[in-house]
Amino acid sequence: MTNRSESNQPTVYKIRVKGVLDSRWADWLGGLIVIPQANGETLLVGSVVDQAALHGILDRIHGLNLPLISVCPAED
Repeated sequence: MTNRSESNQPTVYKIRVKGVLDSRWADWLGGLIVIPQANGETLLVGSVVDQAALHGILDRIHGLNLPLISVCPAED
């Protein structure tokens, strides 16, 4: 079994935050797809090249003062 980080392949993540964002934030959040949810949360989905890029995205979410609910790699 090959770990994605060992193969240098981007990983698709699903990041859920409390609060509603619209698609205008997509570029600022590294090109993630922004999917507002009916329950007042937002799902961010997209390919992240490495852990440094993931930390950068999470730092931007923190800067927006949005509570982080979950960060999960998407199933293949």
